[in-house]
Amino acid sequence: MNTLASNLGRRNFLALAAAAGAGAAGLSAGEASASQGAAAADLSETNVALIRKLYDAVNKKDLAVIESYGDDDSEWLDVPFKFTSTGRRAIIDPWKSWFNIFPDATCEVRSVVGLGDYVVAQGTGRGTHRGVFKSPAGELAPSGRKMAVSFCDVYQLRDGKILRADSYFDFYDLLNQLKA
Repeated sequence: MNTLASNLGRRNFLALAAAAGAGAAGLSAGEASASQGAAAADLSETNVALIRKLYDAVNKKDLAVIESYGDDDSEWLDVPFKFTSTGRRAIIDPWKSWFNIFPDATCEVRSVVGLGDYVVAQGTGRGTHRGVFKSPAGELAPSGRKMAVSFCDVYQLRDGKILRADSYFDFYDLLNQLKA
């Protein structure tokens, strides 16, 4: 979140600089601010739509769409595992692994909020444990048990691609459900 805070600080500085420049160009600070606010709102709206489309693809197991979000600069961090994947496959590979463990996996998204380049999605992931799960608690053989785990994913996007994704979920709740 330090990156988010520093980016927000940078954005505020840039907004002030733009407003000052607008004043020199004969625009009021309010007009310049309104223009920037509209641009930021449009970017947020676009990015929220992209993340909603990502979860639709996850629920349909549309690997081509999921893979299209990757870029050479992409990073995906599974926070509970402290594992980061990088590069063009950084977005598709974690999802493919998840589908191998939970072939019927779905994500019910409860909220999606955008702030410029950043989007936060919260919801519940569900699935049936049908594949081997190599977890921090060791290798878990398929149990056939159903699970439902809350998640919060924080995305940073650039030009329609996921630059960074931090995926948070309660691994111990998941583990308890699979071992019950």
